Amino acid sequence: MGRPKRIQFAGACYYVLLQGNNRQDIFMSNQDRRTFLSLLRGYKERYGLKVYSYCLMPHEAHVMFETSEANLAFVMQGFNTVYTKYFNAAHNTVGHVFQGRYRALLVDKEHYLSEMTRYIHLHPVRAGMKERPWRYQWSSCAAYVEGGQSEPLVDSEDVLAQFGKNRLKQSVRYLHYIQDRMKSSADLVLPIVRGVAVGSEAFLARVEDKLGEPPAPKVASGVEARRILSEVAVKHGIDEERLLSRVQWRDVTTVRRKAIYRIWKETRLGVTELGRLFNRTPSAVSQLIRAMESTVSNN
Repeated sequence: MGRPKRIQFAGACYYVLLQGNNRQDIFMSNQDRRTFLSLLRGYKERYGLKVYSYCLMPHEAHVMFETSEANLAFVMQGFNTVYTKYFNAAHNTVGHVFQGRYRALLVDKEHYLSEMTRYIHLHPVRAGMKERPWRYQWSSCAAYVEGGQSEPLVDSEDVLAQFGKNRLKQSVRYLHYIQDRMKSSADLVLPIVRGVAVGSEAFLARVEDKLGEPPAPKVASGVEARRILSEVAVKHGIDEERLLSRVQWRDVTTVRRKAIYRIWKETRLGVTELGRLFNRTPSAVSQLIRAMESTVSNN
């Protein structure tokens, strides 16, 4: 099965995740981080991007931006190539810096723009850092909670407009918005639709209708899910039937968690469909995914 087609159009908003190859660090120094942000600023100016938020962690980068043209793939290909060349030259390394294909989820701006900035800004909290997220140097959070616009890279106006009419009130309320989620940040599971968008099925259907693209067939996702299940089962020497059963043996549950997480990450199946496949409730699947996301963030 081929990869899901990138949904590209002028004004599209994306949550982009870049991860290090083999989970290795993509930032080994503050100069690496400064270079990454400098490149992002340059691409913003060159291609008319709106950068809503970012957070740079040791082995991954989270960025949410809006394109002025239907050119996500072109922008990301250029950006990744330039940063890879810089990184390899700076650290005397060769080969891939980023792991496979970057992940880009289309974001329903109308309903999830502010929530996604909060999700991105809370990554240091989910990673177990004691530092308050608005004091984390390599995040756009400070640009939201400070009284003045301190980071020209960040386009915070659209989000802050939802929190009041003047900058001081907006900043204070956004700070409370962040604080309200800090204790339960690990509980958040993004409402990912068919593996390509953050929002609802209705939102994705409207986008597909606007672009004249037929909805992706769900049967293809099921086929891909079975392929991943078989691959995981063979790799760990466990029967597929056991993975789909309710057996709670430790070796089985460990592999089952890996299978569910991979299928959720790599296919268009949601938690409800995953629950049906593995004979679990959507709530149980969500809890498992949250636990796996937390584990990945902490490694």
